This record gives sequence, C-alpha cells and structure tokens, in this order.
Amino acid sequence: MLSHPERFTSREALSSANAYRSCPAALETLAKSRALPRQRTLILADGEQHQRHRKAIQNALSPARMMKEFGPTIERRVNTYIDTFVSEGRCEAVSQLAIPLPMSLVAVIFDVPDEMIGTLKGWSDSFFAALSGLVPEEVVIRAARDTLEFENFILDRVAARRGTDRTDFLARLTNGVDGAEPLNDAEIVNICSQILVGGNESTISLIGNLIYQIAATEGLESELRTDPTKIPAAVEECLRHEPPLQAMYRITLHEETIGGQVIPAGAKLMLNFGSANRDENFYRDGEDFDPDRDNTETLHLTFGRGRHACVGQTIARREAVITVTALVNRLQNIRLLPDHPPARSRIFGVRGFEKLHIAFERRHQETE
Repeated sequence: MLSHPERFTSREALSSANAYRSCPAALETLAKSRALPRQRTLILADGEQHQRHRKAIQNALSPARMMKEFGPTIERRVNTYIDTFVSEGRCEAVSQLAIPLPMSLVAVIFDVPDEMIGTLKGWSDSFFAALSGLVPEEVVIRAARDTLEFENFILDRVAARRGTDRTDFLARLTNGVDGAEPLNDAEIVNICSQILVGGNESTISLIGNLIYQIAATEGLESELRTDPTKIPAAVEECLRHEPPLQAMYRITLHEETIGGQVIPAGAKLMLNFGSANRDENFYRDGEDFDPDRDNTETLHLTFGRGRHACVGQTIARREAVITVTALVNRLQNIRLLPDHPPARSRIFGVRGFEKLHIAFERRHQETE
C-alpha cells in the first residue's frame, strides 16, 4: 500500500477523520486564513504535486547540509540539557530532555530564538490533538485558532524572505534553490505545519522510548557504553519495536483485494506500523526488544516506505544516536523510579511517554 500511491492515496494520511469538517466554529475560524485555498503537500499529496514539494523541501533541508550544520548543534544542546540535571541524580526525562532537544532544532529550522520553543510546542500539541479523532469540540476550535496563529507567524517570516538572498531554511523553501520551484504561501504553510509536528513529536517519543529501554533492559547501558558502535543498531531496534507514530492512513482509489479481503473503492484504511514491525513472518521473536537484531535484513516501516518515506529520518536518527551516546558517557546506573512509574502518552496512535522519571549516578570520568 505504501509503495503504490496510484492505488492507495495519502490525501488524508494523518487522521482517521477530519475533525474540522464537523465543527462549524472551527471552519469559521479557518476561513479567515491568509493562505487560501489550502493546499495538500508532501505526505498529503500524491504524484507530480508530491514530487514537486518533496524536491523543494529536500533541497531546502538537505540531509547532508543539515547534518553538517546540525551535528555540532545537537551535541551541544544535548549536553546543555544534561547539565541542568546531572548533579541531581534524577530527572523527568521527557520534559527535561526528550522535548527540548527536537523542539530546539525546530526553532533553528524556523530561525527563531529558544524563547519561542514553548509556543512552537503548544501549536504542535494543538494540531496533533485535533488529528487524534473523537476529540471534544473545544479542542478542535482551539486547534483552528492555533492554526491561524501559526500560519500568520510563518507567512510574516516568508514575506520578509521572498526575493532575498538569505540562506536559512524558510528562505530556501520560499525562493526555491538548486532547481526546485518556488512555492506559494499556502504550500509553504502546509509544509511548515508538517515540519512542526513531524520534526518534534516522533523524535520526542523515540528519545523517551530509548531512555526507557536503557533503564529497563538489563546490561544494555554498559553494553552501549563499552561498544558505542552498537548504539545505531539499538536506535534502529527501538524504532522497529516501538514506532513513535503507530499508524497512518490510505484511501483506496479502486476496488482492491488485500489478504483475500475485497476492499471497495473509497475505503479508508489504517496501516498499522506497530503491528507490521513485529510481524512474526519477518521478525523472529518480534515482540522482544533485541538490541543485537539486524534490522537491515528486514527494514522496518517506522519511517514509511516508497515516495512518502519520512524526509526527516536522517536527522531523527542522528538526534537519537547523539542523545544515547551522551547519556551513557555522562551517567551510569540509569534506572526507573519505582515511586514514579512511567506514564505513556494518551494521544491515540502515539507510542511514547508523557512522563518518564529516571534516577542515575554521575560518572566519575564526567566530573574530571
């Protein structure tokens, strides 16, 4: 299904239903947008339209370029956040590390100071809540209001960059670089909203899941410290075992037969990555977390597949590897706190933690 967008469209890939359509107050708010008519881009578009948008964002957010610029930035920020709690012997890993790290990189992408991280995270949470489906009307209305605020924020920054020779991400996206066509305001707004949510939510969950595995899996911490070359494989296994985004959606364009089941045209299908990644036909003991598993033999589906594969996956993996490396180098005996049990995210489709309290000792080498 992921490999055949001509048969399974992704035009509503992010949600089981559009919460705004059944909320007149939200629609009234969205009608005031400066970016109308709205455009589907990237994960919400297919064919030539998707290819055009993907080229624009790949050129503006090129993995090689971003890694060269982001590598030192990620390492510096990870250590800065660890500095804030390393002497305490305990922390709440989600709010003190998993959230601020990817959100600070989103702030870099949008070229805004760290003081805006809270605002950006608030917008992202609001958008994601509305995508979850079956949410109260006030959540949808708030998401619509936040959508306008975010759009105005992006459009003001785009207007200041259009036609200039600036080289930041928004300028490159707005003006088109390396053969990519310039995008209109509606396209840029939609792409930026996907970057805002996709650039932080999945990575927050990935980092939280990794910290949990280090704290809960006997011997894993010392194994990764002793042999850091195993860290990328542990990250990959965590991605397979607990995909931060458990599922996405496709709509059949024609009648299809899948697994012997006839599916009518126009049916909405939920593609469950969490289940696929543990399929016993492809992964022996797939329910188990095995840091030594070779995930190159059967590639997991956490970042999708085909034309719609996640464009930010290189950055997400890099953030995770650097974070784990810093944690095992600076802390030891990382463990869960019995009096503060982990609390899983309550957002449908998200596999991560809302709260993750850990205790640890500061490594002697770290204090020298």
